[in-house]
Amino acid sequence: MKIAIIKPESVNVNPWIPEFRSRGIDVRENMVEPDCDFIICASHSQIAKLEYFHSIYPEIPIINYNWDLYGWVFDHPRGYDWHKYGEYLKKSTEIWCPSEEVVMRSEEFFGVGNKCEIIHTFARFFDADTKDGRYVLQPMRAYTKDKNYGFLRRATQELQIPLVETNHRLNEEEFQKTISECSFMCTEYHEASTGGLTLLEGYRIGKPVVISDSLYMGARDYFGDKAIYFKDGDYESIKRVIKEVWDNTPALNLDDCKELTDRYKLSTMVDKMINRLERLMQQ
Repeated sequence: MKIAIIKPESVNVNPWIPEFRSRGIDVRENMVEPDCDFIICASHSQIAKLEYFHSIYPEIPIINYNWDLYGWVFDHPRGYDWHKYGEYLKKSTEIWCPSEEVVMRSEEFFGVGNKCEIIHTFARFFDADTKDGRYVLQPMRAYTKDKNYGFLRRATQELQIPLVETNHRLNEEEFQKTISECSFMCTEYHEASTGGLTLLEGYRIGKPVVISDSLYMGARDYFGDKAIYFKDGDYESIKRVIKEVWDNTPALNLDDCKELTDRYKLSTMVDKMINRLERLMQQ
């Protein structure tokens, strides 16, 4: 099998390449050749490249890994052409999504839910000496258009609980240290494709996870009943849950944490991708 992967420079995508190659898949990176079996577009940020290569090789099937598609993207597009992206989701033979949230939005916005397959993404796990540094960690960037945005900051201020918001600005050493020393992690948002992969990375080393019970919170797919939930859109609910978890921070069983997070390794993700590609080739 020969595939072309159209990708940005990303710690969440770069590792795909050697993992595919280790399984005997011939991979072309940001280049398409006429004998490629598939073009895999790894991000909505690469839609211009995908459009270019599709114009040259329109017969090669397209697969999009659709990382996120939020309810507010058309009002707050962050510089991306979501309408163009929708065109290429419709042209895709299959769309891979990290969670049910993305499947739902793909159907709501573009009517392509029937093309979607959930392939959970991997997290970059690490070993660390942990301690409780007595602060709450919000691991995601600021989604100011989310209806729950600001709930966590307001609640921790009113409760006089320290809060750390990384906003994706830390280097790797700082990032790991910040996770390993938090008391617990919280993604307050109504909607997020994974809730932030840091939730998985922290959970693996024993850090509890607090998230919204929203149907659009993708972290529900990953954690199930292992997360602690607050009622979506209800400020008093998140404030109450934050206080409860702060006052009685649970000590997680590390074996249980590793058992859950073992599902979200790079090798598992790539195996599922290859399985889907092989099935498509047989059709």
